[in-house]
Amino acid sequence: MQTFSLALEEFRRGGIVLLLDQANMGYLILAAECVTATAAAFMVANGTGGFQLATTAVEQNWEIPNPNLPSFEISIATKAWPMQLTEPADIATEVARNSGMALAVLLRSLLPQDALAFAVRHNLPTLTFEDLNRHRLRNEAELDLVAVADLPTPHSDRPFRVHSYRSQFGGIEHLALVSHGESIGAPLVRIHSECLTGDAFGSMRCDCGPQLDESLRQLGASLGGILIYMRGHEGRGIGLANKMLAYALQDQGMDTIEANHALGFPADARDFAHAAQILRALGHGTVRLLTNNPEKASSLQRHGITVSSVEPLVIPPNPFNLHYLETKAKKFGHALPSKATAPGADCAALPLAQPDSAGLCS
Repeated sequence: MQTFSLALEEFRRGGIVLLLDQANMGYLILAAECVTATAAAFMVANGTGGFQLATTAVEQNWEIPNPNLPSFEISIATKAWPMQLTEPADIATEVARNSGMALAVLLRSLLPQDALAFAVRHNLPTLTFEDLNRHRLRNEAELDLVAVADLPTPHSDRPFRVHSYRSQFGGIEHLALVSHGESIGAPLVRIHSECLTGDAFGSMRCDCGPQLDESLRQLGASLGGILIYMRGHEGRGIGLANKMLAYALQDQGMDTIEANHALGFPADARDFAHAAQILRALGHGTVRLLTNNPEKASSLQRHGITVSSVEPLVIPPNPFNLHYLETKAKKFGHALPSKATAPGADCAALPLAQPDSAGLCS
């Protein structure tokens, strides 16, 4: 899935991606919100036939931000789940949805030629229709509830009720820990990505272990609070061994994002579709989210869960994770302090770092 994730990241940054259908016919696609004169000229020079705006019925009135673009037709995507998608407009909007972009994509057929050779020549990332359909099966297939049991912990005076789920595709397993009682309104929810080094070994290179403990403490004190423990998210989705490779590069001076990129991975390869499915299975369509990461809220909302509020979960830095936390604040836009002078500093009182000005489409 590495090629898939890299293609999504390029699309998110406003790059052109080449889609290949079952017959290896190529389509040039570009996020409608990222159209530039240069990108439009490339699609004019290398495409054939008319331009299409692949979109949904909800967003069909989208306006392309480039007035010099040739006229285009609107193609409404159907997203006929659970059937496999075969239409370019459906596939193009799936790319946008998985990239976190608006569901409006500029689409044009590639001139007849060897599409893969064209992609190599112009350094374009490629995705096949099969890639998208396989990803949907992996991330949107129904989860099976395996068991429900009590789980006493030191974080609450009453046991959590633990729900275990297993994906029908790939067998990945997640847990949902639900505190006693019934929430009044939207429940407080924490989505925690697994981190063996932090959660089990107490690694001080990250803030995962303390965040897990503090989350369980707050959720245990909240009626019907929910912690969803996401397996398969180690190292923001790159896996445990690759995370160790990234650590080795960080030891040489790279930050966490630079290390992921040096290994050929996107900055963040996680997906939260299963978390949304678990929340729906537990009967919740609206939540209060305990996180510092704005992308978690955005991802849940892309998957149909309303986030009524975002509540911070800031852990004081230590000498080993200070640079890591500053990187998350500056480059990921996390609601974290930009600087702290000593371990145990009052993070909540410190100014928040602003994300880099180079955001989406940069």
